[in-house]
This record gives sequence, C-alpha cells and structure tokens, in this order.
Amino acid sequence: METATAELTVSIYSPEKKLLEEPAVSVGLPGKKGSFTVLRGHANLVAELEAGVVHVQTGSRDEIYVVDSGFAEVKGNQVIVLVEGATDPKELKLETEQAALEEALNRQVENPVQYARKQHDIALRRVRARVAASAVSNSN
Repeated sequence: METATAELTVSIYSPEKKLLEEPAVSVGLPGKKGSFTVLRGHANLVAELEAGVVHVQTGSRDEIYVVDSGFAEVKGNQVIVLVEGATDPKELKLETEQAALEEALNRQVENPVQYARKQHDIALRRVRARVAASAVSNSN
C-alpha cells in the first residue's frame, strides 16, 4: 500500500551525475509545449523539455533545479528526467547571468545551426537570469 508522503519516485540525471532520486509528492517540469506538473496517477508519457525550472516537492522540502533541455518519462508513478545540464539556483549570480544573456543576444551568426544554438542559449540565459533576479529580490 502506498503512503501519502511517497506518491512518486523522481530521478533526475545530467550527463555529469545523478542529481536526485527520491520519493516526491509532485514534479513541475518545463515541457517544450508548456510547463506541466506530475502527480500520482499521471498518464504515462514522454515529453521533451526546454530550458526552465524543475520543481520537486517531497512533502518536507522543495528541490529546485535550473535545467537545460532534455526529456522526461512518466511511467506508473515513476518520473525519470534526463537533462543536458542543471544548476542549483543558489549558485547563480545575477551579474554573471545578465552578462551571459547580453552576450547571447548580441552574438553574430552565419548559418542556421548557429542561429538555432543562439536561440537555445538565449532561452536558457533568460531563465537563469530570471531565477537569479528572483533570488536577489527574495533575499532583500
């Protein structure tokens, strides 16, 4: 019999390491077609993720990661998230993230591949700058 505190099992992996593997109540994911939340009993699916925030509620605490693109699979009450990269929001510095966003916005491109990479970088840098700005405003 399942308990109310361990409704889902969530695993988050980046190429470098396993970031999280534990029971959770809900998982918020930045889907390519829009953000969504997974609760116990969610329909099975595979979703492409875009740069954004993954928010895991364990019942006793919240885990938040700023992620690059990736994929999520929901099967049964298990959620597996594979991302290109992930950062703890506490590691983000507003000035650094704003400078990186400015660089991405001003980067010159010469072909469609460079253009696609630029658009991806802009999306990721906007998320990182927004999260960093939110952390600064919450600490004041």
